[in-house]
Amino acid sequence: MDNNENLKLKPIKKQRVTLTIKSTSPMIQHNWDEKAARMMLERKQGRKTKDREDCDPEAEFKAAMYLTADGKHAIPGMALKSAIISAAHKDVGIEKTWVRKALFLVCAPDMMIPIQCDPPRMRQDHVKVGMSSADLRFRPEFATWSADVTFEIDAELLRVEDLLNLIDRAGVGTGIGDWRPEKDGEHGRFCVDQDRPVRVE
Repeated sequence: MDNNENLKLKPIKKQRVTLTIKSTSPMIQHNWDEKAARMMLERKQGRKTKDREDCDPEAEFKAAMYLTADGKHAIPGMALKSAIISAAHKDVGIEKTWVRKALFLVCAPDMMIPIQCDPPRMRQDHVKVGMSSADLRFRPEFATWSADVTFEIDAELLRVEDLLNLIDRAGVGTGIGDWRPEKDGEHGRFCVDQDRPVRVE
């Protein structure tokens, strides 16, 4: 008898988990707008660019936002997933490699997750650029926000309870956006909203 006939691979046990996350500290966004990307490309191509662009705070403020295809405020789905993966560690009982293989976002093709929020305020911050220069940045700050998120998980590698705990750990120690805990800041923290149901399918 061929030994291969005795080999059995169990089908993947998939589950969809829908939940709500909510902010526990304000979030600062800094999207790379088309102008910034174009200037970086021109520098890489050796083309001369203007040393100083005219400052338009309102335009810079708006360009720094993340938006869905229909213009709603959003967070990048991959930023959230990366935060959750960063929270995993063998010392807390689950390794990053497991989470990478077992966790997937269910969202629009542009990977933007719409948020519920009040209109953001414009921040004006002094930031360090390079080794010795400084500049002003105009960015949106969302005082409070929440988002409904759907994940698909491989339940053999990642339990629903583990996912919820990882999200809370990510919200405390990693965060999303500028000046988040992962980057020595206090912004962009979040947690699972315990007042909203967690739906598992």
